[in-house]
Amino acid sequence: MGILPTSDKFPVLVVLNPHSGLKQGLEAWENTVKPALNAAKKPFRLIESNSQGHVISYFVDNIKPIITDLAQSLSNVASGTTTADETIVYPTSAKLQIIVLGGDGTVHETVNGILKGVEGTGFVTDSFRPEVEFSVIPTGTGNAISTSLGVTSVQDAVDRFIAGKTVPFRIMSVTTKISQLYTVVVNSYGLHCATVYDSDEFRHLGNDRFRQAAMKNVENLKQYEGKLSFYGPTQRYNRGSSSLVDSSLDSNIAEAAATLTLPGPFTYLLIAKQASLEPGFTPAPFAKTSDDWMDILAVQNVGQAEIMQMFGSTATGTHVNQDHVEYIKAKAIELETPTQGRLCIDGEFFTIEAGPEGKVRFEVTSDPNIQIFHIFA
Repeated sequence: MGILPTSDKFPVLVVLNPHSGLKQGLEAWENTVKPALNAAKKPFRLIESNSQGHVISYFVDNIKPIITDLAQSLSNVASGTTTADETIVYPTSAKLQIIVLGGDGTVHETVNGILKGVEGTGFVTDSFRPEVEFSVIPTGTGNAISTSLGVTSVQDAVDRFIAGKTVPFRIMSVTTKISQLYTVVVNSYGLHCATVYDSDEFRHLGNDRFRQAAMKNVENLKQYEGKLSFYGPTQRYNRGSSSLVDSSLDSNIAEAAATLTLPGPFTYLLIAKQASLEPGFTPAPFAKTSDDWMDILAVQNVGQAEIMQMFGSTATGTHVNQDHVEYIKAKAIELETPTQGRLCIDGEFFTIEAGPEGKVRFEVTSDPNIQIFHIFA
């Protein structure tokens, strides 16, 4: 069922995950966000998540009728010489506003639900391309998106929404031979993936759960076999000039031959779209929410001392100056592992199958029918 507008303003969709983080979402909604929407006379519809995957399912089932209703609410009647000659003129675009109260995982579910709901249907085309504008209220654990945008509080996020300024919210596609999904924050392999996987047992500690899980994995440090291949243009951090330098200008990301390869094994591998993953942890200091690059932080085959040295500098982003750290911006990359492995995608876990059959491709797609998202900043 779609949302039928009851006024000249289409309702803001409010996605509330009351279980994320330290369960602050409901309090933030009742005490700050809802009163602000009422004061601004913005109608809203509340969508409350009741389980993992619920938000994806909701938008898969409802995004087409929601956008259809939005477009109809913006349509005009073109006058003719008679009433019979009048025609309805539909817009070529429409802006759907969504406020998310939850963690980055709730944003991940919303984006994937929207794109899965319209993919393969011809619903989004050159003649009609909707825009989705996100306001992310920091009520999760890490709040990577909000932290990377410099949002300091729930009130700050609400003020930015009311002010109305947005920037592009670029996403990454993650593709295997049998599946595709989209990432809004980070993909990881190796130590970071293992840390997130083990952090659940420390969830009661809030943000400290990641630190505890990281120390557990550093004590039993492993190396993770794999090869990372880059396609198309790249920018590589140069420690001598303290800047990013073009290392490949090849614009064709579909080329069969890689322009750069990291052979592994990897101790730590991040493929990020956000600079910070939580306050005080900025592993991808050159990442930008709104640019068309993904930022790769790779540490290959090092020991505990080097990893601890890197962790000690991630608050300021100066770890990129360490000899064992590779920092590269890219458009498209592929990860292949010789044995079955685990990949973390925005906090969810997926199995990488061994060999070429299990190859995973990460890409910041330029498809305008995919990159339909903006974010209040």
